[in-house]
Amino acid sequence: MGRDSPTMGGSGEGWLPGERPLSESHTVLWTVVILSSLLDIVTTMVGLERGLGEGNVVARAFIQTYGTPGIGLLKFSALLVVVVAWARFDGRRATAVLLGFALISLGVVALNAMTLATL
Repeated sequence: MGRDSPTMGGSGEGWLPGERPLSESHTVLWTVVILSSLLDIVTTMVGLERGLGEGNVVARAFIQTYGTPGIGLLKFSALLVVVVAWARFDGRRATAVLLGFALISLGVVALNAMTLATL
């Protein structure tokens, strides 16, 4: 790869520090992150369709500004932050970012599902 490659490491050569092999644990965590993000979007949309309000003030602002697609826009933006952090951090911190996002997303999905189940 050339010096201008966005995946080359070093100071200021690109936004990614280097190529990171995708470990088995990171593969599992990425799968959980993506699936829980999709489930969060779906359960939120179902809740909104059933007349429930959005509890997260940031998500509520996105929905008020962009309508229902705002949910996807917010989640996509959050996932971009996760991708950049995962790519830039060392292995332990990258794992912590994935695990943290996965746990929060799973918690939100569980809360959304429990709320929907009470309707």
